[in-house]
Amino acid sequence: MRRQLLLSSVLGPIQKRIRGNDGEYVMDADWDNLIILDGCRYDLFTQIYAKHSLDGELSRFQSRGSSSPEFLSENFEGRSYNDTVYVTANPHEKRVLDDAFYDTDRAWIDDWDDEDGTVLPGVLSERARAAHDAYPNKRLIVHFMQPHVPFIGETQLDVDSEITSGLRDMMLEDSMDDAPGFVWEELQNGAIEEGVFWEAYRDNLIRVLEEAVPLAEDLPGKTVITADHGNALGEWATPFPVPVYFHPTNIRMPELNTVPWFVPPYSERKRIVRSGDAPAETIEEPAAADESAESGENAVEDRLSALGYVD
Repeated sequence: MRRQLLLSSVLGPIQKRIRGNDGEYVMDADWDNLIILDGCRYDLFTQIYAKHSLDGELSRFQSRGSSSPEFLSENFEGRSYNDTVYVTANPHEKRVLDDAFYDTDRAWIDDWDDEDGTVLPGVLSERARAAHDAYPNKRLIVHFMQPHVPFIGETQLDVDSEITSGLRDMMLEDSMDDAPGFVWEELQNGAIEEGVFWEAYRDNLIRVLEEAVPLAEDLPGKTVITADHGNALGEWATPFPVPVYFHPTNIRMPELNTVPWFVPPYSERKRIVRSGDAPAETIEEPAAADESAESGENAVEDRLSALGYVD
């Protein structure tokens, strides 16, 4: 992980000076509902699209971020979208954004699954439906945490190095000291074969699409399924021949920035209301969501630790 942070701080600025950021802004695109998959490569999505004959049009989209914080900052930070409601399983939004949306439903606070170390796709899809019911005339963004690790699909990489349980332990102990079994380090060190890793990554995508596709079909209006960024599995970045793993911030390479833009069939459009201040009453959530600011910050640290992030 330290190597990836070094890439972000050294290679990223060099690439930025040479190439700039040629990514597209998601808020400028045409959609009523935007379903964001976390860390989904375009080529991985293409495999599932073809194998499962998904109904809809698939194209490429250039993300403005190679990590969730960069994606959120580039698209939403410092802006106000009173026509949009955001339902998210990703803890990064608490660190990056400051009430950018008409309402934000933070599933990662009170619907976190301790056993799996993430917000499960089925839980988030139900909260997305509740958000639509509460705000039928708002654009809706639904940010799933999959296919990002931990792997909760059919192939879970439950091996001797305690990959899955290691992520959970980091969350429970609120510590990033000595993080055994972090899945990307295991891949980089050769403890996991790339083919096996890809199978688990693919199965995680299948798991989330089993919820995301029906959700897209149920929501009225034009729905798009995309991703905030991809993942690198040892591909080389430029201008230096450096192998990249995971999704370091500020890096520009197709594996990280080219993401799917999948549009299922739709027959109607939403009537979007682009006015009004932030609501006095938000989407109804369990009482556990009413935490103090201090406990909220601790929750951010815990959830990001479980997902394998290091400051």
